[in-house]
Amino acid sequence: MNETRVSKPRLLFLFGFFMLALAGVLVRLAFLQILKSDELNSKQEGQSRVIIEMQPARGKIFDRSGRELALDVRLDSLYAVPREMEHKGPVSEELHRILGIDLGQIRRKLQKDKMFVWIARKINPAYSEAIRRLKLDGLGFIKESQRMYPKGETAAHLIGFTGIDNDGLEGVELQYNSYLKGVPGWRRAQRDARQRELISKQIEMVAPIDGFNIHLTIDEVIQAIAEKELAETCRKHNALGGCIIVVEPKSGDILAMANYPSYDPNLPGKAKPEQRRNRAITDIFEPGSVFKMFTLASIVENKTFAMDEKFDCERGAWRVAGRVLHDHKGSGVLTFREVIEKSSNIGTVKGAMRLGGDKLYKTIKAFGFGDKTGIDLAGEVGGIVPHPKNWSKSSIINIPIGQGVACTPIQLAAAVGALANDGLLMRPRIISRIDDADGRVIQEFEPRVVRRVISRETALLSRAVLEGVVSRGTGKKAAVPGFKAAGKTGTAQKILPGGGYSHDHFFASFIGFVPYDEPKLVIIVSIDEPKPVIYGGEVAAPAFSRVAQAVLSYWKVSAHQTPREVVRASAGQVPAPALAEQAGKTVKRR
Repeated sequence: MNETRVSKPRLLFLFGFFMLALAGVLVRLAFLQILKSDELNSKQEGQSRVIIEMQPARGKIFDRSGRELALDVRLDSLYAVPREMEHKGPVSEELHRILGIDLGQIRRKLQKDKMFVWIARKINPAYSEAIRRLKLDGLGFIKESQRMYPKGETAAHLIGFTGIDNDGLEGVELQYNSYLKGVPGWRRAQRDARQRELISKQIEMVAPIDGFNIHLTIDEVIQAIAEKELAETCRKHNALGGCIIVVEPKSGDILAMANYPSYDPNLPGKAKPEQRRNRAITDIFEPGSVFKMFTLASIVENKTFAMDEKFDCERGAWRVAGRVLHDHKGSGVLTFREVIEKSSNIGTVKGAMRLGGDKLYKTIKAFGFGDKTGIDLAGEVGGIVPHPKNWSKSSIINIPIGQGVACTPIQLAAAVGALANDGLLMRPRIISRIDDADGRVIQEFEPRVVRRVISRETALLSRAVLEGVVSRGTGKKAAVPGFKAAGKTGTAQKILPGGGYSHDHFFASFIGFVPYDEPKLVIIVSIDEPKPVIYGGEVAAPAFSRVAQAVLSYWKVSAHQTPREVVRASAGQVPAPALAEQAGKTVKRR
């Protein structure tokens, strides 16, 4: 048997080399353990353990019947880990091909020395599946919520929309963002060397708390009716825009709030600012002749004179306070009831002069003009009502006919609602309740009476007079077959930028309620700059009629005749106190 012998010098050399190598290892180990331990621990923690945020589901938004108007869907958001990625060029080209994102933009992101960069958020499921099939290293997905509005433009201005991070930016989404958004959760998990999450290695988790649900007072069907009619009216009359509001007067519930032009909240970035503006609460305008109904209410409330009092309407032109006041159609002597029916400026101003500015102002303020209504939507403005101490000599001429004051459509809707609600002003209600996913009520919003504006007797008599506007006066085209409607037309000149009133640009309006003796609906129609027809009785009144007919049919409300006593009172045959007593008995019998 042969043996291999190693000389003694060589053994000593090998032993020395081994000891030197061992010393080097020990020195390196000591360096790593003592001098670099904090840095290594940090790197290890960052690479092997990670805290992942768990997004909550944003609460849903429903209409009054539980129909979904806004909800969340879960989509993939794509991220990259550039520091761990190889072959960045081919990866960039593949992502460009699938996602359609600018190639240079992708390359710049992948060149960053980072452990995390977003590539694309909330992407189409087909795109995420195509990327998964490529099995590219250094890419990953995180589920994020995407807000979806299944009914498209329906109630877009009211609901609003969210941004990329699911925060509300307008409408109810903004006003109640803290309720809808929920609270994020988190989980601490381990990842392998390629930053892939190891689900089986979860260490800790705090579940997210989903957002609460919002239940609106609007009815999707009535909203659709109002939006369709508004769009058709604006297009037919070449208008810049418009607004229709439908209110249930007893509760103050907003059943519809339509604005034109509109937009798709699923694609808010494609809409211009004027398309996204909620005109119902943000736009103030001089109301014009629709304001005469509040002058009427003030005269009745203060028992200034009876409705059969006669006024000389000067054949349509009257010089007063250094100016000539005109009527759109000249008349001679009219009862005050006829003054309202025919919308005589001259007769209305003469009646207001008998009333006095202080009393008129008090009534106007009581109806809520000059103040915000308090509707639960961001962006509401308060309007303008000057105090009598700031009135000029012409204010008693302008204000009774709706000039020199400014208001929003929602203020008009609330004020007319008080006439329809026997003199009680209701705060407009847009939300009925907030609850969680299990239906537990978090907050309830009851109908709220702001104050009594006028007496019930005044409301009844005023409604009776306003019924004549529809049956015999300027609002005939607002008539609702089978029902007795009431309201007021308005054709208001727009104010020029440099002051004064335009003779070419107008707001055409009709505001009313139906049935007039027991109102179930208040409807305001306001059209901005119709052309070439400009009159509220021609432009807005027909829209009121069609919306009222459609809603009453949807509600299956049967047609009926107005009580005979109220009709007689509107003709001035029954004094106001007798009217109140008789109408009260009639309501009880019904």
